[in-house]
Amino acid sequence: MLQLIKKKSDYFNFPSDRNRDFFEGPGIGSLIQNVGSLNILYFAIQDFPTLFEMYGREWATSLENQIRVAIENEGYLRLQHDEFHIFSFNAGEFFLLDPNDCSKKLALDELAYQFKVNIENLVKSDQISLTGNTITLNSGHSSFRASHTNNKLWSGFLSAIGEARLEAQNNADLSNLELSKEFCEIIKHSRVNCHYQPIVNLADKRIHGWEALARGPRNSPFRSPLTLFDMAENIGKLFQLERICRESAISSFGEFDQQQKLFLNIHPRTIVDPNFSSGETKILLDRWGLKPENIVFEITERHSVKDFKTFRKTLDHYRNQGYLVAIDDAGTGYSGLSSIAEIKPDYIKLDKSFVDNIETSQVNRAIVETFTDFSEKIGGKLLVEGIETQSQAVAMIDMGVHLGQGYFFARPARTKPDLTNEAMKIQKTPELRTDTNICGIPVKNLVNKVGAVEIDTPVPVVQNIFEQGSGVSSVAVVKNNVPCGLIMEYRLNKHLSGKFGVALYSNKAIASVMDDSPLTIDLETSVENVSKQAMARERKKAYDDIIITNEGKLFGVVSVQKLLDTLAHVQVEMAKGTNPLTGLPGNLGIEKEIERRMEDKENYSIIYADLDNFKVYNDTYGFKGGDKIILLISRIITWATAKYGSDVTTDFIGHIGGDDFVQVISPEKAERICLAITRCFKRIVKTSYNAKDRANGWMEGKGRDGATAKFPLVSVSLAILDCTPEQSLLEIGEQAASLKKWAKSIEGNCWVRERRQI
Repeated sequence: MLQLIKKKSDYFNFPSDRNRDFFEGPGIGSLIQNVGSLNILYFAIQDFPTLFEMYGREWATSLENQIRVAIENEGYLRLQHDEFHIFSFNAGEFFLLDPNDCSKKLALDELAYQFKVNIENLVKSDQISLTGNTITLNSGHSSFRASHTNNKLWSGFLSAIGEARLEAQNNADLSNLELSKEFCEIIKHSRVNCHYQPIVNLADKRIHGWEALARGPRNSPFRSPLTLFDMAENIGKLFQLERICRESAISSFGEFDQQQKLFLNIHPRTIVDPNFSSGETKILLDRWGLKPENIVFEITERHSVKDFKTFRKTLDHYRNQGYLVAIDDAGTGYSGLSSIAEIKPDYIKLDKSFVDNIETSQVNRAIVETFTDFSEKIGGKLLVEGIETQSQAVAMIDMGVHLGQGYFFARPARTKPDLTNEAMKIQKTPELRTDTNICGIPVKNLVNKVGAVEIDTPVPVVQNIFEQGSGVSSVAVVKNNVPCGLIMEYRLNKHLSGKFGVALYSNKAIASVMDDSPLTIDLETSVENVSKQAMARERKKAYDDIIITNEGKLFGVVSVQKLLDTLAHVQVEMAKGTNPLTGLPGNLGIEKEIERRMEDKENYSIIYADLDNFKVYNDTYGFKGGDKIILLISRIITWATAKYGSDVTTDFIGHIGGDDFVQVISPEKAERICLAITRCFKRIVKTSYNAKDRANGWMEGKGRDGATAKFPLVSVSLAILDCTPEQSLLEIGEQAASLKKWAKSIEGNCWVRERRQI
């Protein structure tokens, strides 16, 4: 039976003011009766019956849907109207019927070829990740002219359909296409240029290298490298095209850091081509100031190399001359793990499909982490492509990925682009402190309501909840409203996606597939503590929702994403209270620490640190020199406190501002810490002066009165104030001012202490 495929206009932003009619069933008859002619484009998935048996119905249905949407999208783009219709007679094949005369703009054979290439490349990445192979579309075309008699209408239409099918089966000679002639002109006149996209070292955000990406002439179907290389391979001009691309990439590279690399895409069949001469490439490199060590041959073909032994031997030949090798699309085609292990590439590139949903996908994270470890063990680096957002970039940094590439860092450009401002600011996610609770927000503030089912609920009922509930990712399993399990949507889908999954679980209770030990937290627990427990779970459950209870009863759930977003916001707010130079807590943090000691009824000591003659030094050596002195004393204080203090969980260091610092520590540790600070600072501060001042032991500068005089080297004065819980912040401030004045009256590096009854 003729089956029409209904177009879904809301998937696209194609502008149209018309209310389109979509045909169902016999509606196709109405179409061919009311048009004078139709142009027909035909597409069939090659070897579809075999693929269906290999990968199953779910995969086949997903692929058909993906291709159907791709055809529609291409139709909007290429035909520039929305009056076409898509239908299918059989599984794995598609017909596009266009009542407009598109042949005036572009020959049907050219149009069918463009559709084919673009659709194949659109689905390629997904299919590589799912099956390890690409999908090939056979394409054909024909035209239908309506007859005046109804009895010949259908026969004429079916004849046109058969003609399009036959065209696809015969694999039309591409050399006869006008597109082929245009391509040959591009090759003849070397009308290919290169754009460059940076490859970034994620550890320090420096540009490690550049990938050269070919671009054809503007306003040409061959502007896209996908169409360019597809045509080259089909008509046997792959080597000529790659030679032109290589010459363009090297000659246009421009200025570069001597350590940077230029990644050149090379087809494996090209590298074993007798015409692929290393001497020819070396001549180019010498002309433009590059060396073989700067060049990375990025092997891009996803299919198997027929003669792997020869390929490996040839590759070794070029590596021995200093060229480096990158393997693209790791884990697929010829670049399976055994081949990678044998080649031992300098770089392993992971496709962008592994980046999608990396923040929440446990599978993708596991793959990336595995390849990171694998690349290190074989002496290479992992390069992840397709990084488009800040969260993806941070995830890669957190997992220790070596190199990144994608729009987040910079889009490809003819002139090598700078990294985006956002890329320059990214940092590894800071580890949560375990010594103090930085976020007192109770988790109840983040709770989302969740669907709940009893423990004996059938699996299909829960499946229906996920299908009907927009945005629902989990369902709690309860017994008398007490949580006893959790089922995540992705986990249920995993159980049901097997060959007999649906049948196997159709009569089983949800208890058979639920997680019977989910993380369950009381609603008053702080967000920070919940996050710690969530991240401490086994990896496969790290991103599952957390069940929140109120007196043991189900209250709701919280997602890990919401927890992390909240913590990130809190940390940003807290960062506002830290000193931008030293990163130490400022006045707000100092006050909170003292208040905490008071509440805990602790006896404690406060050490005030202040630099002498700092203003004269700052005026003479400049603000940069002054900042170095401040950083020096902050590091010495931190070192001394860590070495001679009680414990990092109880000792506190704050930066009031300028050259004033505060420590809150145990009274019995104060004097030993002060001794270490004064001795160390006296010895090291001399290195901050020039040779003359250092030899003199003093410097010449202007005092506060404006008069020029000789001033001793910068020294540190420390005042120890012993405190009890009963003292207020006001009392402490008054006593500290007097004590600091006493300390500064003593020349040189010193410390003083006012002993109170403790």
